[in-house]
Amino acid sequence: MKKLVMMLMAVCMTLTAAQAQELSKAQAKAVKKEVSKKLKELKKRGYEIFGSSRTLEAVLTKHYTTLEAEGENVTEIVGFSTARSANLAASAAQNSAANRYATTAGQLVKGRVLSDMASDVANQEAEFDKFYAAYEGKVQQEIRGELRPSFSVKLNNPDGTISVQAFYLVNESAASRARIKAFELSKNESAAAQKYAQKVSDFVNERVVPAE
Repeated sequence: MKKLVMMLMAVCMTLTAAQAQELSKAQAKAVKKEVSKKLKELKKRGYEIFGSSRTLEAVLTKHYTTLEAEGENVTEIVGFSTARSANLAASAAQNSAANRYATTAGQLVKGRVLSDMASDVANQEAEFDKFYAAYEGKVQQEIRGELRPSFSVKLNNPDGTISVQAFYLVNESAASRARIKAFELSKNESAAAQKYAQKVSDFVNERVVPAE
């Protein structure tokens, strides 16, 4: 009987290992596909790696491997800017990434309020508009410090300016803390937000994924 149990355990372990290996292969295939697609897109548009000694393919592979491995625990945020120098464009691109995240966060909360609380907040649009504006501003401030630089690419434009696309990753736990802090700092801007604070805080806790 003991031998039978040991054999069954061995079979289960083998199946689990095989499933894990298959998942790993599937993830690796997904990463390879993403890298190939993005590499082709960036090269076609004339972008080249900026701020790294590694190849564009290498940084793309690392970037998409992290996204695939961490799943919903990490979010990609892309910033874009054009300036007379690559460094200025890169700095502005970071602001762009934070702004894109904050705008998406604000739109998410607004959309949820309008769809789930329409009858409760009727005729309080002005009050909530104050809150949305304050919330977006605070999210932008808070999320900026949580952005993890992944890689950047630059494009030399015909007019002498340089465009930079900066790719960042943000851990969802850190992003959630940033949103919650932003909410606590901004809810006092609106009596309506304070009144429905518990409900709105549920929306704030939802994951934010900026569109590409």
